[in-house]
Amino acid sequence: MLRMRPLLVRGPLLGIEVLSVVAFLAVAASTWAAPAHTLAPLDAVALATGPAEERWMGIYMQDQHVGYAVSREAPSADGGRVFQQQSTFSIQAMGNVQRVVAASTAVTGPDGALRTFDFMLTSPLPVYARGVVEPGNLHVTIDQGGSTQTLNIPLTEPPVLSMTLPAQVRGRELKSGLEFSLPYFDPLTRSNAIAHVLVESPEMLPTGETAWWLKSSFNGVETRQLVDKNGEVLREEGSLGMRAERMTREAAMKLDNGTPPDLIALTNVPVAAIANPTRTHILRVTPGGVDAARFAQDPPLQTVEGATVTVSVPLLVELPHLPVRAQNAAEELDTEPALSIPSTEPEIVARAAAILDGTTDRLDAARRINEFVNHYVQKVPTIGIPNGLEVLRRGEGDCNEHTALYVSLARAAGIPARIAAGLVYAPSLGEAFYYHAWPEVRLGAPGPDGAAGWVPVDPTFGQFPADATHLKIVNGDLDKQIEIMGLIGKVSLVVNEAR
Repeated sequence: MLRMRPLLVRGPLLGIEVLSVVAFLAVAASTWAAPAHTLAPLDAVALATGPAEERWMGIYMQDQHVGYAVSREAPSADGGRVFQQQSTFSIQAMGNVQRVVAASTAVTGPDGALRTFDFMLTSPLPVYARGVVEPGNLHVTIDQGGSTQTLNIPLTEPPVLSMTLPAQVRGRELKSGLEFSLPYFDPLTRSNAIAHVLVESPEMLPTGETAWWLKSSFNGVETRQLVDKNGEVLREEGSLGMRAERMTREAAMKLDNGTPPDLIALTNVPVAAIANPTRTHILRVTPGGVDAARFAQDPPLQTVEGATVTVSVPLLVELPHLPVRAQNAAEELDTEPALSIPSTEPEIVARAAAILDGTTDRLDAARRINEFVNHYVQKVPTIGIPNGLEVLRRGEGDCNEHTALYVSLARAAGIPARIAAGLVYAPSLGEAFYYHAWPEVRLGAPGPDGAAGWVPVDPTFGQFPADATHLKIVNGDLDKQIEIMGLIGKVSLVVNEAR
């Protein structure tokens, strides 16, 4: 049994909860925040030829004024537009309050099509991204954790960003029931999909003018916006009691005293108590509020049959002993580096080699990495985008950081590993399931058909294998985990069996 650090608690999937909050600000086409001097224009030639239009909004969570945002838009020299968004807001998790700062700039051409953008998120873990639209491709450069990575996304047409979405509403004749779709890119989660917009109903403003409520949906994340005849956002509403309202600069920056509402308390899923959860290897639950099909179908580890989700984790003694490195092309697919998994970085490779020195057994190697990450990474709620190299250098983080480092080290050693995200039972925080991330390792666990399978491990909790209360929703990086955001605040669970 691995020894757990004294300060260890079952940390929630703080990154997903924060992304849900930030996604509200992004998808809703409003504003994110930072001091004005932190973001320079993309292109000096594209500086405004006329006065910029500045709009301020106050950001609220559960009726508490926790932040503010400002957006600016101006014409460019060639007939296009320059967009800037800057914002700041505070988030609390497990008594830890952090200030989130973000800013973006985008330039569109005379036809309204996106040309280039910058994005910055600091919380304290900084992420910088720059995107350039090329023929049939979106080229994104990401600077994070002391390394630079590139991402190329095939395009059929230039995407819309949060800050350029209002411009797409202008000129449309709004009426109840009108629907339209637009290609959309989210720099935060690096996901590219279709944003769907539905015009719901009109509302009379105090000025006597008519505004319209729109519902926007992107990868399951829904927000509502009240827009005027020019497409300007007057109010936005999202999950977790998040909203943003147009107001003066002075009112927007006058924040409430006291700490913000705790994200953990807002997002948990209460259930009846589970006895001996860490010894559970079979779990059966019935989800409510959402279709059970929203949970991962991944037999034999997790199956979805009708309204029932079953997790079946093999016992340690049932796991076979295999060579450390991947043995075939299918396994090698899960040893490649990814944006948050820089497994080919020299520091990651060297540390993995040191951890696994002398072992030739995959089971032993996977367990060594689990123990190393559990003891090495200090359990600190962290608001930011995880990156394995940065976690190795900083030595702290929540479950997202533990998972990113584990998968980076495992892949560096040639061990097939991947990220899982979903819900986990955490009685130390209350009788409830909480959003969480953990690694899965291909250890050759035999299923009913004899096929090799994946096994969950949990370096955050020091579990190897992880218990069956790890209820998976998705596998993958942030571009996949965004699917969870649409479930937060909707899911309920009934535990049918836990043994």
